[in-house]
Amino acid sequence: MDKQITPPNQPERKGPDKLGGTAAARRRLLEDLLLSIKLASQEERIALIIELAGRDELTLAERRQVLIATQRYLVNARTELPREIAGLLWAILRLANRQDLRRKALELFRTAMEAMPRTEVVPQLKEPLLELVKQLLPRGTDAEFSPELFQRASRRLLNNDNSESVIHLISLGLFFFPFNGPLREMRAEANLDCGRTNSAMSDFEELVEQFPERLNFRLARAEAAIRLGEYEEAMGDLEVYLKHNPDDPEGLRKKGECLFHQGRHFESLSVLNELLKLEGDSAELFVNRARVNEQLEFLDDAQQDAERALELDKGNQEARQLRQSIMFRRQSYGMEDDLYSAFVRGDEELFLGELKIPETRFADIGGLNQIKQSIRETIEYPLKFPEVSERYGKTAGGGLLFFGPPGCGKTMLARAAAGECGVTLVNVNLAHVLDKWVGNSEKAVSMVFAAARKRAPSILFFDEVDAIGGNRANLQTGWEKKLISQLLIELDGLTSINENVMVLAATNTPWEVDFALRRPGRLGRLVFVPPPDAGARAEILKLYLEKKPFIEDGIDYAAFGAKLEHYSPDAIRQVVENAAAIPWREAIETGAARPIGAVDIAVSIEQTPPDLTEWEKVVKRYEEFAKQSNKQVGIGFKKPAGSEGPINPS
Repeated sequence: MDKQITPPNQPERKGPDKLGGTAAARRRLLEDLLLSIKLASQEERIALIIELAGRDELTLAERRQVLIATQRYLVNARTELPREIAGLLWAILRLANRQDLRRKALELFRTAMEAMPRTEVVPQLKEPLLELVKQLLPRGTDAEFSPELFQRASRRLLNNDNSESVIHLISLGLFFFPFNGPLREMRAEANLDCGRTNSAMSDFEELVEQFPERLNFRLARAEAAIRLGEYEEAMGDLEVYLKHNPDDPEGLRKKGECLFHQGRHFESLSVLNELLKLEGDSAELFVNRARVNEQLEFLDDAQQDAERALELDKGNQEARQLRQSIMFRRQSYGMEDDLYSAFVRGDEELFLGELKIPETRFADIGGLNQIKQSIRETIEYPLKFPEVSERYGKTAGGGLLFFGPPGCGKTMLARAAAGECGVTLVNVNLAHVLDKWVGNSEKAVSMVFAAARKRAPSILFFDEVDAIGGNRANLQTGWEKKLISQLLIELDGLTSINENVMVLAATNTPWEVDFALRRPGRLGRLVFVPPPDAGARAEILKLYLEKKPFIEDGIDYAAFGAKLEHYSPDAIRQVVENAAAIPWREAIETGAARPIGAVDIAVSIEQTPPDLTEWEKVVKRYEEFAKQSNKQVGIGFKKPAGSEGPINPS
C-alpha cells in the first residue's frame, strides 16, 4: 500500500465537509469544486487544489480528475506560475499517491519546473521531487539526490514501457545535473522510441559535443538524422564512425541507406555487396539490394534478389510486395510472359493477393434473409450434402450477379458465402485483370479461373464486373470486346470444367453489364440487394453495436431502425463508430468511462447524413431493369405475401 505524503509545514485543512453520500451526490460536489477551481484566481486555485489534495477519501478517478484540472487550469505551458508554489507541488504529489497516477505527477512537475522562475526551482522543487523519485523505486532504495537515483528510477520505468514518463523524469534530473551523459543518453533513446526525433537529435548533438571521443554517439546522431531525412548530416557522422570501425555492419547499413536516398545507387550497391560478404545471406540485405537494382533498372537482378529473400524468409511481406512490383514493372515493358511464368510456378498469390477462407459469416450481415437462403441452396447445400444433391441433379457451380445501390452488402455477401461454405474466395479486382498490353488482360482472366479451379471447391468473385464485362454495343476498342469474349469462354467452361467453382459478381449498374454475361448458365441468376428496411436496419445497428465491448443496456433498436431510413449498412456502421467516439472522448478528457448509450446514437444520427437520399431517383432505373430481366430470370421487386425483411428476389 502506498504511504501517505505529509508535506512539511502543511497548514490545517479548512473547507467543505468530506465528500460523502450517494455516488451522484459525490459527483455533483466534486464537479462544483472543480468548477470553483476553473473560475478562481491563480492564488485561489492553488489554495483549492491544496485543500482537495488533503482529502483522504478521494477515489482514484476523483484524484485523476483533480490532477487533470490542475494541468488544464494551472500548471500548463501557457501559465506563468507565482514564486511560491511549494505547497502546490506537495499537493500534486499527495494526489498522485497511486502508481498509475505518478506519470501525470511527473508531467506536472516538469511543466511546473519549466514555468517557475529559475531562481525558485531548486529550493521549491528539489524536496518534493526527491519524494516522487523515491516512490518510483522499491522501498529501502538509497534516497540520496543524485544522477544515479534518476538513472535507477528511469530504468525501472522503462521496464514497464513508460517512455513518456522517462522523458519527464530525466528532464527533471537534467535540470539539476545538466552534464550527466548517461541521463542525457537515456532521454535521447526514449525520445527516439516515442518518435520525438527532433528532441533526440538535440540530445545527441550535446552528447557528441560533450564526449567527442564516444563514436557511438555519432552513430546514434546519424540514425536520428536519417529519420529526419537529413542524409548529408548523417553521412558526415558515418564517415567519422566508419573511419575507426570500417567493418561495422550497423554503420555500413546506415551508410547504404543514406547513399540510396541521395540517389547514389552504385555506391549503395557496393556497400550492400560488402555487407553480404561480411554477414552472409540475409533476407533484409537481399531486399535492400533488390530495391537498389530496381532503381538502376537491373530488373533481372532485382527479381532474383527478391526471390532469394523469400527463400530465406517465406513470410517476408516486403520481399513479396517488391517482387510483385518488379514483375508488373517488367510486364509494363512488354514482357507479357511474366504473369504466365508466375502462374506456372504456382505463384498466383503474386497477382491475386492472399487466397484464403474468409472469416465473415451470414450472422455478420443484418437482414437479406431470402438472399442468404438462396445462396445456401445454390452453393452451400450441394457442397455439404453431396450425395442427396447428386440424387436430385444439384451441383455447386454456375453464377450469381448481385446488383443494387452501393454500400448495401454485395461484397459482404460474397465473403460470407465463402466463409459459410468453408471454401477459398478468389477476389478479383480491376488491377488483377486490366493491362495496357494487348493480350495480357485476356491471359489474366484465364489465370484467375484456373486458380479457382485448382482450389475447387471455391468461389470466384468479380467486383464491379461492369468495368470488365460492359455492354459490347457501347465499347469502342477491339481489345475490350476480346476481354468479354474470353470471360464468356471461361464461364461456359469450354476449355475446362467449372464444377464446384461458383462465380459471383457485383455491380451498381446492372444495365451496363453485357447481355451475354447475364444469360442462364453464366451470371444468369440475378439477385437484387436492396437498401435495408426498418427491421434489417435495427438488426444491422445491433450487430455493429454488439461488437463494441461497452454498451448500455435497454437500447431500443427498433426505434432507431425506423430513424435510419435512407442509411445503407456502411452508413449505419459509421453511425456506430461516431456514437462510440462520444463517450471515448469524454473518458480521455475526464478519466471517467461510461457505456455507449442511446443518446450517443441519437446525436450520431443527427451528425451523420444518410447516403441513400437519392435512392428514389435511382430505384426507377432498377425497376426498369428488373422488368426487362423478369421475363428471363423471374426477378421482381414486389414482396411476396407474408414475407418479412427487406425486398429480395423471388
